[in-house]
Amino acid sequence: MFKRLLQAACAVVLFSATAVPAVAETTEMPKFFKIVSTSPGGIWHTFGVQLADKLTKAYPDVTFSHVPGGSNINHKLVSSGDAQMGFSFTPTSIEAWEGTGSFDRKWQNVRLIGTFYPAYLHAVARAGAGIETMRDLRGKVVSPGKREWSTSKVSQQILSYYGITETSLSENGGQMQYLGFGDVENMMADRRLGAFMYYSSVPSPLLLKLAEDPGIKIVPYTQEDVDKIMPTLKPKGGYVEMTYPTNPYKGNVGGFPVPTMWSIFIVNKDMPDELVYRITKILYEDSDLKKFMGADPSLSVRHATTGLKDTPIPFHPGAEKYLKEKNAF
Repeated sequence: MFKRLLQAACAVVLFSATAVPAVAETTEMPKFFKIVSTSPGGIWHTFGVQLADKLTKAYPDVTFSHVPGGSNINHKLVSSGDAQMGFSFTPTSIEAWEGTGSFDRKWQNVRLIGTFYPAYLHAVARAGAGIETMRDLRGKVVSPGKREWSTSKVSQQILSYYGITETSLSENGGQMQYLGFGDVENMMADRRLGAFMYYSSVPSPLLLKLAEDPGIKIVPYTQEDVDKIMPTLKPKGGYVEMTYPTNPYKGNVGGFPVPTMWSIFIVNKDMPDELVYRITKILYEDSDLKKFMGADPSLSVRHATTGLKDTPIPFHPGAEKYLKEKNAF
């Protein structure tokens, strides 16, 4: 009898010793919280600065910081714990989770918070550059984005459909330049860049600025082209066809079909549930952030899980709790 009681007591002690640290790991608030976004000029960067400020006010005992990054880099930094939160795109995070595409191994210490905005993948031409259709990009100076950006690879998939590659541009008197948003803005202003591939919600702060000077042309797709492009985009399930908003910028009509991917919020899996719950609430309810992003479906709790439940990446329990309370999960 005594022997059985002693064994049971030892089992309780052993269970407590192993269980308590696990609980502490999920409830202890971090002292530092890093958010990774993208280079200055992009919507991720501008939003990230605002978000870090909101979180600093909500949690004064935590040091929040915001640093530039990129979709591929962001997922790895968040998964490795070098950053606690980041912005990504659905196809990029699917590849990172599965260890496919440009990822040489699986990065699975990431959890989802929800969608940010639909990123329309299209070309932006400088007014007066003689570019009215996608095929007019041939022989021009074109930027698909920085080499390390996953979106640059997607842009080049789309450009290749039209026969536009680094080699073909060079052969026809053009050039492919791998530029960040700051360099894009400068080269557009200097009339040295014909067009660049872009992926953002509407309206975009960068495009609003460029629409004023030097002026821009949102280069439309045809339905026939989109029907052929969509099946070629990888990974499967990472993209949807949507309609580009009408009258988006001065001198542009919009209303054409466009390949689209969702920008998403990701967080390290070890972040406390209470913290992630509060972050999720701020993201989808803060009036300043919603005003900055503009109209639905950007930053909309109603679309927070759109297309994400079918991915292999789980939601963070803190985010899931909030979304369930809002009947959005």
